[in-house]
Amino acid sequence: MKLLPRSLGGQLFVLMFGGFIVGNLFGTLGLWSQAGALHPIAREHALSRTITAYRLANRMPAEGGDNWLDSFNTQVAHLWIDHTPNVRDMDERELSLATALKQRLNAQAVTVRMPCRRDAASRSLAQMDNVAGDSIECVEIDLALDHGRWLHTRQSLPTQSLWREGWQLLRFSLIVGIPPVLILMYVFVNRILRPTAALTAAAENMSRGERIDPLTIQGPDEIREIALAFNDMQERMTRFVDERTRMLAAISHDLRTPLTSLELQAAMLPESEERDEMLRTLDEVRQMVNETLSFAHQNARGEASEQVDLVQLMDDVLDRQRDLGHEVELRAPSRLSYRCRPLALKRALSNLIENALRHGQRAEVSMRRDQRDGDILIDIADHGPGIPEHLLERVFEPFFQLDPSRNREDKGNGVGLGLATARDCIRAHGGNIHLHNRASGGLVASIVLPSHRDVDAMA
Repeated sequence: MKLLPRSLGGQLFVLMFGGFIVGNLFGTLGLWSQAGALHPIAREHALSRTITAYRLANRMPAEGGDNWLDSFNTQVAHLWIDHTPNVRDMDERELSLATALKQRLNAQAVTVRMPCRRDAASRSLAQMDNVAGDSIECVEIDLALDHGRWLHTRQSLPTQSLWREGWQLLRFSLIVGIPPVLILMYVFVNRILRPTAALTAAAENMSRGERIDPLTIQGPDEIREIALAFNDMQERMTRFVDERTRMLAAISHDLRTPLTSLELQAAMLPESEERDEMLRTLDEVRQMVNETLSFAHQNARGEASEQVDLVQLMDDVLDRQRDLGHEVELRAPSRLSYRCRPLALKRALSNLIENALRHGQRAEVSMRRDQRDGDILIDIADHGPGIPEHLLERVFEPFFQLDPSRNREDKGNGVGLGLATARDCIRAHGGNIHLHNRASGGLVASIVLPSHRDVDAMA
């Protein structure tokens, strides 16, 4: 159903308006049974003319002539009297008209034929078949008089036009009926969409890791149930994250005391290679404990989202590296507006830049907006040795290291949490990150930040 609008309001409008149109069309089609029937007013007029002529014919003397019938003859009607009988079997439509005449006249013999026979009397009325907008039916009525005489009538009568009258009915219904439908639709759609918009905004903020207030329970019963379920889910998730953070903080506190004791005992040992290795191991354990706690706190923190310029944010990250003497390059437009948690995103980008500089000596950053769907694309490339293809995903696992024996001078970046932290932050913004090796050498970290998280910037 690609022709349907994607929004709920648009689909409700199509549903209500389409139902209104279909209902009127069915009403119009209900007139089909009357298609081709004589127009009620014209039919009554023809019956009145025939009844009047019949009653006068029975009262007039037979030898007086039939000139008085000239007053009944018009362009659409021709009446005469002769001694030629006309008796035949009639179909349902003809029998209905004959029965109506018999009831009014108490006549002995009434014959109706539709359409008329093709004779001179009928051809005299043929010019009326071209009346604009109407279908014409020639109706022949023959009634038995006294003394063996018969009254013959030929009358051109308009029939009901299904499509013209149906279109007039539909047009009137549309003009009169659409404004109330639109007003009702606006009221009810607004009532339905208001709580769903609040739910969407809450889910958006929650997906960014923000702390939000419980939703107000309003709207239809189904929306209320969804809001209640969302509030329960948010409460459980918040409680789970808080409990995890408190648990890690307690573990960190409990580990620091024995670590400090071990470090003091090792420092008091005579200088030797074994003593130095023990101190290095204890320092690594302390660093892992501190970084794990920082990782947990970073995920649990409720930083608010705001609209920022991603190019300026990246420039701030790169300026810090330039101040440290590192070679970095940025290719980007003058501005890329995006709604995000700036501190968390800056930390993720910093981890990726530092990772590129540590293993590739030089970092090249490109930023752009995808012209097809509006996503923001960020590539961070280095000139290092790259990563084996089968390990491109594993490096995102916490504490995973390609070379466990490499230098750990950089605090917070030597325990294998940098890429895990970066991916966690990017995915919290609804995006994703993946790594791939360049054919010319080096590694590229490609980030996608989705446009649907960037409504303000796309407006």
